[in-house]
Amino acid sequence: MPSLEEVKDQIGHLDGASKLFGKREINELPNILWEDEKVEKLVQGAYDNNMGVLVATNKRLIFVDKGLLRLRVEDFPYGNISSIQYKTGVVMGSLTIFASGNKAEIKHVEKGQTRAFGDYVRARVTSATAHASAPAAEPTTSATGSGGDLIGQLERLGQLREQGILSNDEFEAQKVKLLQS
Repeated sequence: MPSLEEVKDQIGHLDGASKLFGKREINELPNILWEDEKVEKLVQGAYDNNMGVLVATNKRLIFVDKGLLRLRVEDFPYGNISSIQYKTGVVMGSLTIFASGNKAEIKHVEKGQTRAFGDYVRARVTSATAHASAPAAEPTTSATGSGGDLIGQLERLGQLREQGILSNDEFEAQKVKLLQS
């Protein structure tokens, strides 16, 4: 897990508005982020009427709400997000995330950040979808007939797991399919 100083350094490189709010949530991020996960975008908003921050990392989206007596964390892996919408009003906007048949609406997002955040996530989702479908769509070959192809496919699966595109379970399932074919 990254340290609080590392997280604050990552946030320090973001636009100025991202750093203004969510101090309790930001202080909680070192306990939430994975070992090689980095904060790339951050907005404040309300989800289910609870204020918090929506964090886009290199691996997933995470909504963090650190109340006085509770902590709420909900994550959305990019590979599970089917789409994201944004709307802007006069002052505020909203982001709607569609993932695994569910819909999460983050309201009261600062208008100037809504579009940039939505576009960033859309690009990440497109990239994750393209990478995740590539190994599954490739025909597999016999391990004895073409060992180089099998090794290459296993290496690609490993890279997708390291990038957070595939979970450990998804990686293992794909590996078994490759080895059995």
